[in-house]
Amino acid sequence: IQANQTPRTGINWSTAYGIAKGIGGGTGATTYLCSSYAWDTAIHFIQNNGFPNYATAREDSYNENWTDKNVIDTTGNIIKKAGSSTSLATGKTTPKCNIYDMGGNVSEFTTEIIPNTTEAVVHRGGRFNENMPAGQRFDGSALTAINSYGLRATLFLK
Repeated sequence: IQANQTPRTGINWSTAYGIAKGIGGGTGATTYLCSSYAWDTAIHFIQNNGFPNYATAREDSYNENWTDKNVIDTTGNIIKKAGSSTSLATGKTTPKCNIYDMGGNVSEFTTEIIPNTTEAVVHRGGRFNENMPAGQRFDGSALTAINSYGLRATLFLK
């Protein structure tokens, strides 16, 4: 929601869902946990506006928070060295079309669930302790709270 905030991590799906709904959007708007459809729409927007391989590549020019790459601030200083594994405050990576951290920092819970299960949900994006690109999709437990799982809210205007 704002730059320079610590990503909300170490939460399970139900908590992420509640936080996203509780953000609110002000008069005439609501918020909701990001769906996989909204995630894919954002990725396609980024790819169609200057970053054609963003869903699948981990190019140095993307400046995302991956374990094996340096993260560089706007003045060219290294703010996280390659080989270190830590999350960063929001907005420290380079934005793509004014969207931050989809390819690295924390993977995010979505509203997508796995059919015929009682607790499996879909996570999207990369995370600071792995080397996955923005288009990454993987299944995980809704009950597990891990320090590299976070959330992204979607704003809906009425």
